[in-house]
Amino acid sequence: MGIYRRTLFSFFMLKGIVAICGMISGLILLLIAFMGPWYAMDGSGALGMEYNVKFYLTRMEAKGSFNGQDISWSIGYSEAKENAEMVGVNTQSFMIIETARILTLFAMATALVSLIGFVGFVFRLGTQRLMKYMAGVFELLTCVLALMPVVYVMTTGFSENSSEFWFSESVLGATITGGPGYAWYLMIVVSIITLICAIALLVKKFKIETAVISTNE
Repeated sequence: MGIYRRTLFSFFMLKGIVAICGMISGLILLLIAFMGPWYAMDGSGALGMEYNVKFYLTRMEAKGSFNGQDISWSIGYSEAKENAEMVGVNTQSFMIIETARILTLFAMATALVSLIGFVGFVFRLGTQRLMKYMAGVFELLTCVLALMPVVYVMTTGFSENSSEFWFSESVLGATITGGPGYAWYLMIVVSIITLICAIALLVKKFKIETAVISTNE
């Protein structure tokens, strides 16, 4: 005969599972956004010239064709600063994207701390009240930090050809368009998810119920 005791976290079935899934999803989306393109520019003109330039947080990539020849390169921003005029961006663009990178890294850090706090709350590591509010406050910070680079990049000029964030212009027979990449949109999704999680953690009451299950052998 034996007695088996196990702790059942009933809140995991409802509020808890939603909260932790949201927090993990936010962190994963932050990682994807860090690796993905934040802005893209496309151009086409005479002699069959076409090009596409994508701005990532750590590098920029360009692909194009000229006189039937395909051209492709990827460089870091330290090198790109020397050739800013060649890709039609202003000299402040690299500082803009580098600032966005720093803010995104901070968002990733606060999201991780929030997740650690929630795990501590679940497994009763330390003071539960402290762990809960630690998770909620840092999740709210993640929301703010995720939204900051979105607004910052949108309100600063990326292209010398236009001060608009979304633009399409024709200059001397060449058509140039620009707009945000999917990583920029993902950050908006992250800010919404983390805001919902933060409200749930700070406002909702999470109650851990413990049950004892006995079995006879």
